[in-house]
Amino acid sequence: MKKKIVGVYLAAGSSRRMGTAKQSLEMVEGVRLGGVALLQALHSELHSVVVVVRVGDSLDWLPKEVHMHMLLGRCRIERCANAESGMAHSLRTGIQVAEEMSADGVLVLLADQPFVDGQMLLRLMNAFNKEAGYDYIASGDKGMPKPPVILGRGMWPAAAALEGDAGARSLFHLPAFRGQIVEEDNQVKFMDVDTLDRYEQAKKIYLLHCM
Repeated sequence: MKKKIVGVYLAAGSSRRMGTAKQSLEMVEGVRLGGVALLQALHSELHSVVVVVRVGDSLDWLPKEVHMHMLLGRCRIERCANAESGMAHSLRTGIQVAEEMSADGVLVLLADQPFVDGQMLLRLMNAFNKEAGYDYIASGDKGMPKPPVILGRGMWPAAAALEGDAGARSLFHLPAFRGQIVEEDNQVKFMDVDTLDRYEQAKKIYLLHCM
């Protein structure tokens, strides 16, 4: 039976290294960084997507199409009151909503990874649907687990107990949890845009490959 997987899209970061709210940065005219991977998630087989944002976010970076998904109940904006305390708090917010939805797993995506694509998400979901005994399914960058990742219900208490900027990856080495790594052969997919240099690089790649 197909499991109910809810996307948790983490878009509440402080963008400290960038010096400006990176979700709103343009990849090309009219396409904002924060919206690129979100559309991939909404076009995937995820049951729905919870977008976790900071309190006071203008949401100017959301693609117009997202509003349609919100009306259909496939997308929900959730404000994280203590987002400035680190990513763990945003993850906790997303997990709480997924719990309300009685999801079997959450697929955690980062808003600053614009080259995550639908195929990558599908491979993770297929692996999670197929394997009953795994607590997590992670994308693999030469054996190193990286987001996007799927966390099964059994991992939620431990993930929700994380503090500061600790991500779920810090739990993968614990003997309590079993998981699978789904290797990706294209390292560009893991690129996260967290500095101005990386942003300039990402814009060139986007122009070449995504337009």
